Amino acid sequence: MQFIGDYTIDGAICDRLIELHRACDRKGLVRRGSIGRGGDAVVDTDKKDSFDVTVSMIPDDLHEQYGVPAYYAALQRCLERYLAAHPILARVGRFGVTESPAIQHYRPGGGFKMEHFERTSFATSTRMLVWMTFLNDVDGGGTRFVYQDTTVDARRGRTLIWPPDFTHTHVGVVSPHDHKYIITGWMNYFAPAA
Repeated sequence: MQFIGDYTIDGAICDRLIELHRACDRKGLVRRGSIGRGGDAVVDTDKKDSFDVTVSMIPDDLHEQYGVPAYYAALQRCLERYLAAHPILARVGRFGVTESPAIQHYRPGGGFKMEHFERTSFATSTRMLVWMTFLNDVDGGGTRFVYQDTTVDARRGRTLIWPPDFTHTHVGVVSPHDHKYIITGWMNYFAPAA
């Protein structure tokens, strides 16, 4: 699929991350999803209608309890497969997860409805790769990659890795009936040592 890696993570790990999102909701840590970054971030439900929790905002004791380290280990295995398929990436600088990912919940009719890509400004220029895992099955839901003319169905554990640039502009496929949960984030270049 034109530089879109398609892998699978154990469904039991996905179930725990949904439980984590629900636990965070009970603790008041879930916020309406926004578009943009920092002071430029805005809530616009016509463009993105979601309920998000940033992993870095989750208390450390819940990370272990709900399997966040197990997810990161599984994601690393997916990344290794992506790098094996694209060995030239071994020649670039070191990169890894440096921006906090988010667990996102889209209620029926909700979604990231605006076509977008992930490296859009100087503030996001260190993003090397994007990743996303569908945490549950969603009938009629998924992600559409515009220029690849490809729609990827939301299936529990399905994990995608792709480049962050305009070439991989994408948009959520909104389900009118089902809830959709994902975890998503970026691999960023590490800052050079001082």
